Amino acid sequence: MKARLVWLILCGIWGSTWLFIKLGLEDLPPLTFAGIRFVISCAILFPLVWFRRLPVPKGRSDWFLLIGTGILSFSLNYGLVFWAEQYITSGLAALLQATLPAFGLILAHIHVPTERITWVKFAGVVLGVCGVGVVFSNQLALSGRQALAGCVGMVLSAFFAAYSNVLVKTRGKNLDPAVLAAYQMLFGLIPLLLYGIAFEGTRFFRRSAIRSKPCRRAARSMSRSMTYMISGRPAAR
Repeated sequence: MKARLVWLILCGIWGSTWLFIKLGLEDLPPLTFAGIRFVISCAILFPLVWFRRLPVPKGRSDWFLLIGTGILSFSLNYGLVFWAEQYITSGLAALLQATLPAFGLILAHIHVPTERITWVKFAGVVLGVCGVGVVFSNQLALSGRQALAGCVGMVLSAFFAAYSNVLVKTRGKNLDPAVLAAYQMLFGLIPLLLYGIAFEGTRFFRRSAIRSKPCRRAARSMSRSMTYMISGRPAAR
């Protein structure tokens, strides 16, 4: 019973993610928004890692893994998710992101000898994607080139996330999940914030936003960013 309750809570949190991203994009540019989300998450997770005295990776290969999967899973995956949701509905974003298990199935078949593709696994992936499609069937509208680009970006994000997961499964078994998530986020947020500062700074600090009720807009942005941070999914699966 407890396991089922936890599963339902996780489904609710993960299912609401797309809506909170859409809401936050009304106030923040996409990559800056994603970077802020991970800065807040790191500020919470690293003290927990320190408090639990979890071992820090020592080998060079572990650090390379953390950097590589951090860029794949957070910079590229989440960066594309936040960018794409500017042009497509949250329901369509959820459906396209549901292709992640399909990519994971194929990549695991290639890189993990013990995880071969079977008809049962294939059917499970298809059933899952169809289920997401049914749930969000009223939000699957698509129009314009930007929406098409958003769809491509969302599918690519699923591929990068799946590839990161497979790399972690094959090479990161010795890493504690909390340490893995913390350092992946740390390395992943750096490209997001650098891009945001370089190319989205004028959007974030534009004069018109400063003049139009700044306190209210700032409060809305922070509230939505915090809400999404709380609703975030685990870094590695």
